[in-house]
Amino acid sequence: MKISDRRVGVAFGRTSKGRLLVVAAIVGAVAFGLYIGYLALINDSFPAQVKPFGNYASVTSDTFNGTEFAFTLKWENASALPLYAQLTSPATDAANTPVCEVGLSTVASGQTIFMPFTISPASATISNVDLSIAVRSIANGNEFTIVYNVASVSADNTPITPSNISCQQPLGSY
Repeated sequence: MKISDRRVGVAFGRTSKGRLLVVAAIVGAVAFGLYIGYLALINDSFPAQVKPFGNYASVTSDTFNGTEFAFTLKWENASALPLYAQLTSPATDAANTPVCEVGLSTVASGQTIFMPFTISPASATISNVDLSIAVRSIANGNEFTIVYNVASVSADNTPITPSNISCQQPLGSY
């Protein structure tokens, strides 16, 4: 064996260990990223199946005062239970709210549900806002999402008075 062969072997051995460490670091980072993605999916996701909003609820009023956006819903379908809700908007960061629990264990057709959401920072106008509600079928336990869109709304000076608050930020996460 030549001296140059030993240098190549030593260099190759060091490179092999170095490559192994780099590969291990990359695999660890990918695994950690997948785990974080999985946690985000199970904790903040709404069911992927979307059904028509009008089959389950109707909005009887909505009020926006710049710092809160409150919806009063009339629940139309006693065979489906609202679980949690959230406001989102691709156009207005202020309208992206935390997920809140509806907090009902049963619901009747015609029941009124009040859902207030805090808007932060305060805004004079918000646009393209989706009220998403996760719903569970009482008959088979399947979960789905219903979505109500508000194209644009301007703030007025109407105070939003809590009235049988049904939608509150959860203690745990979804």
